[in-house]
Amino acid sequence: MSTEAENKAVVRRFYEEVFNQKREEVIDEIVSPDYVDYGHNPPGRGREGAKQDFRGAGAVFSDTHFTIDDLIATGDQVIARWTGTLTHTGEFAGVPATNKSLKLEGISIYRVANGQILETRNGVNWMPLLQGLGAIAG
Repeated sequence: MSTEAENKAVVRRFYEEVFNQKREEVIDEIVSPDYVDYGHNPPGRGREGAKQDFRGAGAVFSDTHFTIDDLIATGDQVIARWTGTLTHTGEFAGVPATNKSLKLEGISIYRVANGQILETRNGVNWMPLLQGLGAIAG
């Protein structure tokens, strides 16, 4: 298997085992101790930061399932275009739980080396989710 194919397999595993199967312990295997998530201010750092993000999202959204729509690798970068479905079961953006089923779409760029994710940068289309919650006008 090529390095690019191996890197794509790591990212697929992140979505399938961590997000979809809710196996937080997999983070210790496939996320670097030096991991940085640039999708936060300040950036999330390390495995514990990744676990905190995972737990935080789970406290707000349940029944999450992510589908990778496109997966492209070049060198140490893997780009995933994804779609997530989720149920709003906790306060988010000032909106109490609605139990609405929602959809989220985005693109994430991962840097992967030696079988571990080193960093993540995310572009998420929050508009449909926020409109679905009634947090902003449609």
